[in-house]
Amino acid sequence: MSTLTETAPATIVLVTTADTDLLTAERALAAMPWGDAVRVYAVNPVTLADQGGDGAGDPAAASARAALLDAVSRASAVVLRLLGGKRALGDAFDPLVDICRARRIPLIACPGHQEWDDDLITASTAPVAEVETVFAYLMRGGVLNFRNLFLFLADTCLGSDYGHEAPAPMPWQGIYHPQVAEGTGVAEYIAARFVPGRPAVGALFYRAHWMSGNLAFIDDLIARLEAQQVNVLPVFSYSLKHTPDDDDAGGHTLTEYMLDSAGLRRVDCIVNTMGLAMSDLEHQQGGATVATGWSQELLDQLDVPVIQGIVSTGARSEWQESSLGLGPIDTAMNVAFPEFDGRIITVPVSFKEETPAAGGSLAAARLARYVPMPDRMEHLARLAARHAALRRKANSDKRIAIILSNYPTKDARIGNAV
Repeated sequence: MSTLTETAPATIVLVTTADTDLLTAERALAAMPWGDAVRVYAVNPVTLADQGGDGAGDPAAASARAALLDAVSRASAVVLRLLGGKRALGDAFDPLVDICRARRIPLIACPGHQEWDDDLITASTAPVAEVETVFAYLMRGGVLNFRNLFLFLADTCLGSDYGHEAPAPMPWQGIYHPQVAEGTGVAEYIAARFVPGRPAVGALFYRAHWMSGNLAFIDDLIARLEAQQVNVLPVFSYSLKHTPDDDDAGGHTLTEYMLDSAGLRRVDCIVNTMGLAMSDLEHQQGGATVATGWSQELLDQLDVPVIQGIVSTGARSEWQESSLGLGPIDTAMNVAFPEFDGRIITVPVSFKEETPAAGGSLAAARLARYVPMPDRMEHLARLAARHAALRRKANSDKRIAIILSNYPTKDARIGNAV
């Protein structure tokens, strides 16, 4: 095992299925005390897979797989964070584990969620205490925890004595605005930012984006909403169902931020960029799949339109060139499942684009950030502002249009199900 006393830089390999982990690592490594003595080689295993899923038939995937195994063979420590378990690495998993065992390289294999994975625990070669500590850093996330994660690995596996802090708790949900101090409470935020008499729009996005600084699309959404003369309540959340500290479903983000202590709504409309459904989905025997559970009562209590802003996991070029538009994963995550909550589906407002690393100690095979699509984001902001204004109108001032399909363009088909 190499140490910091050697001439060549020591290498820590980080393999994670979360692009936000790579962005967090980039920020955490921006000002480390080790200069050129340590390098972090980071990769998302998506680069290792071809259309068949194992990288065997795709030259680019095969090259990426070979580069990863080469980096592992020279590493002083290897950390895996795999959503989906060892299958996420495909055919690279077993060779990677074999290299670490043969060369006595500390391997710390963690799942991408809070439940332990037997295959990954078995594959780990580092002591259990080290695995648990690294897992705690990864689960709690954020730049501070990632910085201390790398310092911990250096002190534990590379023989350094930089010193490191224990994994620190991070909020599972909170207010974010580019012009507001971190940690501002909802009441304080509303008192400072809300203009009396204006409609209010809540904006929901994943905590992982806040922790990694992957916020360009949220900043753009906030700015465009505010330009529509509406108050904006931007909130990040680990999940709309529960947090790892509380496995009981309860809709904490919505009840704590979108409603006040008296149960009265703070917003007139919600733009949600988070995927899946809050509801429990129940398939009735011989019938349809329906939404059930606590969320139905909560959404009825909110009684505001919830608009789904689609944050695509693919590149804009892929979407433009496809005759189908969104891919199957995006369609399921951002269209099909959210519809069970009754969300109003809109358009893709941002795409995941590869960007160069900032340099420093990080050597990344691929970094991807969400980049807003201006015209679609503008459409979403205008739609949300109009729904919010409509929510405040008296029913006597509203006008309703009913549009009936006549597919396949025959008058006898007017109003028929399609």
